[in-house]
Amino acid sequence: MTQGLFITGTDTDVGKTAVAVAILKQCVGQRIDCRAYKPVASGVQCSLSDIERLWQATEQSGNREDVCPQSFQLAVAPEQAAAAEEKQIDDGLLRRGLYPHRSSKFILIEGAGGLFSPLSHQTLNIDLAREFQVPIVIVDRSHLGAIGRTLMAVAAAESVGLTVAAVVLSQTEPYHPDNDQKPDSAFFIARHSREELQRRLPQILVCWLGYDSSTIEPYVDWFKKSADLHIPM
Repeated sequence: MTQGLFITGTDTDVGKTAVAVAILKQCVGQRIDCRAYKPVASGVQCSLSDIERLWQATEQSGNREDVCPQSFQLAVAPEQAAAAEEKQIDDGLLRRGLYPHRSSKFILIEGAGGLFSPLSHQTLNIDLAREFQVPIVIVDRSHLGAIGRTLMAVAAAESVGLTVAAVVLSQTEPYHPDNDQKPDSAFFIARHSREELQRRLPQILVCWLGYDSSTIEPYVDWFKKSADLHIPM
């Protein structure tokens, strides 16, 4: 049976795609037949979009069009972006879009925005995660506020029965070495946030992805963190 993981975040622009790409590249390196799936995307305006990055990370496994069957140009909520093109989100396709990938061994699903961000008029990210019945990976920026945002996301996920496979703090901006030891520096905040989250969430692995890196630390066998993926009919 196909295995799956669902990548979500505390918000939009927190580094979900960078984390997804790192996981996919690791799986490809393990010779796991993997696919990427993004149910819907907005703000897709160039060939170097998140969709392209996900597809390239699988070494172009499957058709590029199947990575994200519903994409729109305007960088706003998906439903608004669709309306700007005089279209509507196909709610059923958010789920059926998994079908072309079902022969693969592993599907990495990346939501749009945060855990409670709407994908359509009817569906939130958390709804799909529950329907697909796979563990989630929660991503946040390694910036001030990461502890509170992440703890809220974990609590919300667990309250509806979702399994949190890991938390990943993603460095979305480069560090400035001269300021690394200052308490308000990005490096210091990232290190403190990771240590504090691990202390408060001893049952969940808290990881870190550096800026422009493709390696999540510490090492995690992400395929072993996945579970049987339920593909709604």
